[in-house]
Amino acid sequence: MSTDSSSFTTFLTTTFPTEYKSPAPPRLQSLYSDISRQKQSNPEGFQSSIGWWTNALETVVRRGKQPQPQAEDYVVLHATDKLAEALRWEKVGRPIGLGAVLEELAANKTLIALPTFLKSAVSIHYQPSLAYRVAAFVVGRPLWWALSQLPFVADDGSSLTSEQRWKNFKGDYVVLSIVKQAADAIIARQKSKPPGFTESLYTRQSFQEEFESTALKGATLSQLDLDVVLKYLERDVRVVVVEKNAVKFVDPADAEAIAEGITEVDYGVLEMKTTLQRLGEQISEIERQIQERLDKIGEHLKRGSKTIALSYLRSKKQLEELLAKRLNSQETLQTVLNKIESAATEVEIMKAYDTSARTLRAVLQNPLLQQESIEATMERMSDVLADHKEIEDAIKLGNDLAASSAGAPEADDEELKDELEMLIEEQRKEEEEEKEKERVRLEEKRKAEEKERRVREEAERKRERERKAKEEAEVSRREEEEVRRKLEEVHVSPAADPRKDWEKRYDEAQVEKTAQALRDREAELKTRERWEKERVAET
Repeated sequence: MSTDSSSFTTFLTTTFPTEYKSPAPPRLQSLYSDISRQKQSNPEGFQSSIGWWTNALETVVRRGKQPQPQAEDYVVLHATDKLAEALRWEKVGRPIGLGAVLEELAANKTLIALPTFLKSAVSIHYQPSLAYRVAAFVVGRPLWWALSQLPFVADDGSSLTSEQRWKNFKGDYVVLSIVKQAADAIIARQKSKPPGFTESLYTRQSFQEEFESTALKGATLSQLDLDVVLKYLERDVRVVVVEKNAVKFVDPADAEAIAEGITEVDYGVLEMKTTLQRLGEQISEIERQIQERLDKIGEHLKRGSKTIALSYLRSKKQLEELLAKRLNSQETLQTVLNKIESAATEVEIMKAYDTSARTLRAVLQNPLLQQESIEATMERMSDVLADHKEIEDAIKLGNDLAASSAGAPEADDEELKDELEMLIEEQRKEEEEEKEKERVRLEEKRKAEEKERRVREEAERKRERERKAKEEAEVSRREEEEVRRKLEEVHVSPAADPRKDWEKRYDEAQVEKTAQALRDREAELKTRERWEKERVAET
């Protein structure tokens, strides 16, 4: 990843727009000054500056923005002159207080010197005992005060210049927060895999291939990064054991597995896994070559070059034979590996059985669970319960005597029975009243529902009668119109033949009769409709 001057400047201005802008604000000038003087005079300001530099340096490392060639490291800070020069800002210069920042971050273990981190056998989480710390304080502080009075010993390093402090503290540092982040991601990924003996074993190369791209989002860990993370997982988290070229995930609580380390069985399984991986790669390559031969055969057959096509066909047959052998070897190795996995699981089960048996035997060997002890304990329990009953009887007798002496009336059994019967009868009556109330409520509900149903049915019948009445009225209207039309035809027609005058008069009488009948029918329908409305209103 290229991190030349212009790209690094762009990174600073986009990531820290408040501080890195032109002209440089007072805040940036303060951060780039020698902040070591503020530690005593302005502790709050000093801690604020340290906090900002902590975030800035972690961001530079995490995003791979360190000057080349260290840009590919994502958990190690390379505090070199190249980095200081890359941080140079217009009209402000280089951060002359960077040495003080490194000193403080190393003191609080935000940064740990890379050589110390990789070589130390003591966990970074180790805390000395309380007695040791008290002794160090009681003895060390007076001794340091005495030495600080000498002219050639500085009391707290404040006499160092910024250049001297930078020279003393520049170098390679492990960024602990990023290491923890990467370690947590690796542990989470390992836990997500199917549990099994063989799944916990890796070579360094397979470990890198498995976790280099998943430990930190958007980054691929370098070899140095993986060495640092492995050291942290082994020494500080105790979830892996690393020996030579082998890496094995273990349970942090399993002290026996941690002490056992990488066994000969582990090396054998790793060798088998490595062979299986190589076989897989060989099989993929052979399949590619076979496909290539097929393509060549087809190509030369199209050209009519049967001799060349036959040569490729022979090569294809040889490759197919080799592929069959490799597939058979792969299947055999995988079968053996599965059997090893099964046997390892059975070993774990037998260990659990053995532990359970020894635990149960230890519990049963308790003197309290011996036959004589059990009998003696139960006998004592029986005696205690008998004594307790005698005490209760004595107390009850004493209470009865005291009540008798005080003149308290003794309750008659017959009287108590009568009172009990009376209470039972009252309870029965209350229950019957409740049942009666419930029956009345249900009956009223049923009647209300029945009434509502009748009203709905009546309303439906009314709508049906109204519909029929409208239909009959419509029929009557049409018939009346037809009669009136005929009457008009009779009145407007020309003079008829005198011989048929009686026929016309007869027709007119029939028409008039029909019209009258229609009027009577309409009047009857209206009367019925009025009666129906009155009846519904009364209901």
